[in-house]
Amino acid sequence: MRPRAAAEGDYLLPPELLRKLERAAIQSRRVMVGRTKGERRSAKRGTSVEFADFRSYVPGDDLRYLDWNAYARLQRLFVKLFHEEEDLHVYALIDGSASMRFGTPTKFDFAVRAAGALGYMGLCSGDRVQVYARADGTPLRSRQFRGRGCAMEMFDWLGRLEAGGETELPQAVEMLLRTQPAPGVVFVISDLLSEDWQEAVSHLAVGKGDVCVLQVFAREEVRPELQGDLRLVDAETGAEREITMGRRAMRDYERTRDEFLGSVRAACNRYGFSWLFATSDQSLDDVLLRSLRKLGVVR
Repeated sequence: MRPRAAAEGDYLLPPELLRKLERAAIQSRRVMVGRTKGERRSAKRGTSVEFADFRSYVPGDDLRYLDWNAYARLQRLFVKLFHEEEDLHVYALIDGSASMRFGTPTKFDFAVRAAGALGYMGLCSGDRVQVYARADGTPLRSRQFRGRGCAMEMFDWLGRLEAGGETELPQAVEMLLRTQPAPGVVFVISDLLSEDWQEAVSHLAVGKGDVCVLQVFAREEVRPELQGDLRLVDAETGAEREITMGRRAMRDYERTRDEFLGSVRAACNRYGFSWLFATSDQSLDDVLLRSLRKLGVVR
């Protein structure tokens, strides 16, 4: 299946962005222990080319790593230790609820493209990449991808996703933590417009990896261009509410919006997570390659 059409053209990600992503890499603030040799420094000592330390020789050590210069000076045998490099696990969790279908372009299209870009960045760095989503109450999980050759398969998987139903973000986070093969860097891409968003964020703190919450709103949600008597319908529950939109109502909305974003940011700071707010009409170049670099999530 062809990848989902996006604002930039007929493909999930434009070629010029892919070229930039190939030169970037996801960065973990914690040292993870991977499963196979890769391009990341591990906490373990291994046999790569980067020197780490010495230790005294014990019978059975590989004689190839003896430091004969130290023996000539000190008449003692020392073994050279090196940093072992291993792969990083990268997970993207996409909010596929009905509220994500709002906006031009929609928040869901932004989330799918952002997950694809982060995944491609990981694949180009030799990382293991896996994508999770929850839509219409159905938990979805891709296989693990590794290597640039898996990019089209990952894009195809993302292109088949459809948004709908209620958020159920805590359940999605619980599934990710239960099924992830190893700790890594988790990207959560959601508007967090759910009463249980705090439960989801606190669940993420149970994991041992790094977390980056990418909160996305539609431009129309940042400042709605609405006036007069309106009937608002909740996209997920169908609940209705009648309001009169004027200057006072707009001020109340903006205050509530800012308090909500501030509370999400404060919760992420409390747990040591990275947090970034974006709108669905922003370019991925600006969000992922500039803003996330400033946060130290991407290098």
